[in-house]
Amino acid sequence: MRQGTTLRAIPAGGTRDAFIGLTAGLRKLVLISLAVIVLAAVAGAGPSTAVAGQAGTINTDGVSLMADIDDTTPIATMYAGERVDLFWGPEAGRYEVRYYGTVGWVWAEYLDPDGSAVGGGSSAPAGGSGGSAIVDADSLNVRADASTSAAIWDSFDLGTPVEVIGDAVNGFSPISYYGGTAWVATDYLSWNGTVSAPAPPAVSAERWIDVNRTTGLVTLYEGSTVYASYWGSLGWDSTDGAYYSTASGSYRVHRIHQPLEYTRFANAYITDWVGFDQYRANGFHSWTRDAAGNVLPNGAGLTGGCVALEPAQARAVSDFASIGMRVEVHN
Repeated sequence: MRQGTTLRAIPAGGTRDAFIGLTAGLRKLVLISLAVIVLAAVAGAGPSTAVAGQAGTINTDGVSLMADIDDTTPIATMYAGERVDLFWGPEAGRYEVRYYGTVGWVWAEYLDPDGSAVGGGSSAPAGGSGGSAIVDADSLNVRADASTSAAIWDSFDLGTPVEVIGDAVNGFSPISYYGGTAWVATDYLSWNGTVSAPAPPAVSAERWIDVNRTTGLVTLYEGSTVYASYWGSLGWDSTDGAYYSTASGSYRVHRIHQPLEYTRFANAYITDWVGFDQYRANGFHSWTRDAAGNVLPNGAGLTGGCVALEPAQARAVSDFASIGMRVEVHN
């Protein structure tokens, strides 16, 4: 036994006296051990780890989306209630996220991640946590989150192929959706390649939309046949490729939303949103309106890059469009 160390039996109720009776060296060792345990518990209470298919909600107005983990240059401003996709984190107190097609970093304290996408929900679909499946329903809603109350972004027809990218949560599976993540009801996916009824016949001619940025003419096509044509108000910046321009290029429709909704870009309301340029957040929509749906006095003016149409014409475009439809913008 080391000289100067005395071991004593600790009687019931004598814990404090026994601690005092320890040598100074042993007391110091006990205190260090307790400190390590406390620090480990605190470290375990940090932000939740991002997992595949997870999303989150911004909890404060005016939150900066930073360019990189070591570059705090703001590249966008986010507001309370807005949704983001989580890619990585937390690292150095930040998450890597995607916000309306732009990838950057946000401080963890300003983000509320959704519940973990692993476990806690319904059981994983056949074939593991991901893989190819097809829609086994006449019409399957594509939602912003794993909930029946989440916003509906789209609907898929019977037989539509999807790529599942994670485990089910609350009965919903995360799917790859035009570079982002969306959610569909797991019960209406088929994993063995069969569906309840034959898929509807495909349209023989491609339906697509042409925009002449020089004249403002919007033309709906079926193959090479003109279906309809309308005049639209385009971006105020005529420099082709500028952020606030209606930029030339080939695009695909990624979101359709017909009800009245607020847009912070115009500080007003629009209907019949058909998004096609994710980088510039451009799309077709109605002339701007007030909260009651009335067209504003300047509602037909130039835009920040979108294509604004008379309300009835905007509805015709949104009825014609479908997710993935080709949009060609040219001079």
